[in-house]
Amino acid sequence: MASECCLSVTKYFLFLFNLIFFFLGLSLLGLGIWIICSDFPIPIPSYLPLSHLSYLLVISGSVTFLLGFFGSLGALKEVKCMLAIYFILLTMLLAAQTIGTVLLFTQRSVFETFLGNHVTGIMKQSNSNLLTSLEFFQHEAKCCGWNGKYDWTNIPCSCFYKNATANATDNATDNATNNTQIIPCPCQNSTCGVYEQNCGKIIIDWVNKNLLIVLGVILALALVEICGIILSMCLYKQESMNFSMHK
Repeated sequence: MASECCLSVTKYFLFLFNLIFFFLGLSLLGLGIWIICSDFPIPIPSYLPLSHLSYLLVISGSVTFLLGFFGSLGALKEVKCMLAIYFILLTMLLAAQTIGTVLLFTQRSVFETFLGNHVTGIMKQSNSNLLTSLEFFQHEAKCCGWNGKYDWTNIPCSCFYKNATANATDNATDNATNNTQIIPCPCQNSTCGVYEQNCGKIIIDWVNKNLLIVLGVILALALVEICGIILSMCLYKQESMNFSMHK
């Protein structure tokens, strides 16, 4: 009797837990598809790469939706096949997350080199949302280039010391709306300096500073995934025992 009560609690807890992820995944997936397909002008500044955000929403939403679907329906209906798929998907996600975390901590220099090469590659592009985002970051962080100003063939306006006046800031907002260069050029002669601080150091310092927070979030997610794996395994095992008893 006690075991049946425990099994029932496990079943409905796993169902409710995954039902939340089911609707969360469905919402993210729907939002991502809507952004991709919709012609409605979304009020987001042009320096944000919206296409990348929408595809990220679709991918993360699809994974969350599938996990929630198989986990909730498999638990509620006690379907062994769905519980097995849920178990496999969650195990694969946990394994990928673990490998990614280990690589992040053990191959940090390789990651930094890859990121630096990627950023310098963006600098060579004549026109892209990522390039505009990079210039916006330089303007806000008061830095220039990944390794310094010499990363640029032609140093952009976002690298200049001098900030624009309120009038120029208004022009920058208008330019962002018209999908043109968002950073105004306050300096038209050699009297203006260029930021000597490189953006790579700022980004790496931020990552190092927040590394424990990132690790904490990853561990919290891993604990949730391990709980899901254990609960689904218990339900699967119980269903196997019930099936054997009724044969």
